[in-house]
Formats: sequence, C-alpha cells, structure tokens
Amino acid sequence: AASFNPELSKEYGFNLGEEARYREKDVLLGPGVNIYRTPMNGRNFEYLGEDPYLASQLVVPYIKGVQKNGVAACVKHFALNNQEHWRDKINVEVSDRVLHEIYLPAFKAAVQKGNVWSLMGAYNKFRGQHTTHHKILNKILKTDWGFDGVVISDWGSAHNTKEAALYGLDMEMGTGTDGLGTGTDNHYNY
Repeated sequence: AASFNPELSKEYGFNLGEEARYREKDVLLGPGVNIYRTPMNGRNFEYLGEDPYLASQLVVPYIKGVQKNGVAACVKHFALNNQEHWRDKINVEVSDRVLHEIYLPAFKAAVQKGNVWSLMGAYNKFRGQHTTHHKILNKILKTDWGFDGVVISDWGSAHNTKEAALYGLDMEMGTGTDGLGTGTDNHYNY
C-alpha cells in the first residue's frame, strides 16, 4: 500500500495468483486489510496500512489480479483484528460509525468492487461474540453487501457450532488440531 499504486497492486496480485495456480492451490490466504492500530501488531507486514481509503483502493486490483488466475483471493481477517497479542481473547468495542468508517471500508470494497471469492474470519471478539461466527457476517457481509462467497475460519478461531451455523460461517479450519476451540461454550465436533 505504501506504493499508492493500483497498477502495481494488480500486478502483485496477479503474480501471487499465478504462483498459487502453478503450485495447484485453489485459495490464496490474502490480502489482509486490517487497519494498523499499533506498531506492535505482528501481522502489519501483510496488511494494507492504516488508512481505510488507501486500503480500499488497493485491495480491489490486488484481488482482481489474483482471481484472474482462477485462484480465490481470501480477504482477511474479518473484522477488527488489529493486534496480535491476546488476539484470541480481546473483546473489541467500537461504535457502529467507527466500525463502518474505519474498520470495514476495505472489506466492503473487496466484496462489492473486487468481487472477492472468499473471506477469512478473525480470532478476536466484537461486543462479546467471536467474529468468526458473529451476527455481522450475515447482517453486514452477506445481506447488506451481498457477499455470496465462502466465509472461512482462521485456524482454531471457531468456538461455537450453533453460532457458526446461524451466523454465516461456511467452512471451519483447524478443528481439534491445535487445542483451541475446546472450551465450554456449546462445543460440538462436526
């Protein structure tokens, strides 16, 4: 994103998609569009910066470049995943205005302008509910924005089977492989 160059973003995405196709991959886990909120976030290197407008402008050509190769881009991490430390325990509280003006514009652009084929959930909670199976998946992502792709969990980020089924998670990754997701809040094995 530091290049401020949409053409370079498209070329970068195309090259990643071409390499993924060569390696017989169907999904590329990127781009990451979470907003930089702290320099200590260990994932900042893969995100498109701290400006929602810039990230929105550069995510679209990146996605189109990747998907031109027949490889699904998977925009991540939806939503509010802005720190690495305690990312699976933090509960983010922001107003609807801040959510829509700061944290969601790049995701919205990815869906509505980039026609991204897949999206990855996040580890954190938003208003007390894990974002990988949060009501905003159906309400904002699928209903308001018309996303018809696949919502994928990050590895071990799904914690509640009932919420996953009700709120829009389509594919769970990493169940039972890393010790996460084995708490007491309505867990069932698929």
